[in-house]
Amino acid sequence: MNPTQREARIRELAREIWEAEGRPDGQQTRHWAMAERLVDAEIRAAAEDTPPAGETP
Repeated sequence: MNPTQREARIRELAREIWEAEGRPDGQQTRHWAMAERLVDAEIRAAAEDTPPAGETP
């Protein structure tokens, strides 16, 4: 995932979190931080699921 894709995914998740919490005002920083952690976990999980080059799953 390149930086542009990462930021787009964070933005998407932050909005979903905001909506799930009832669209509260003043929580942008917290929602962004939560989304960042989720995206970074997704990236790590995807990397762990990817077999090393030359190996098949």
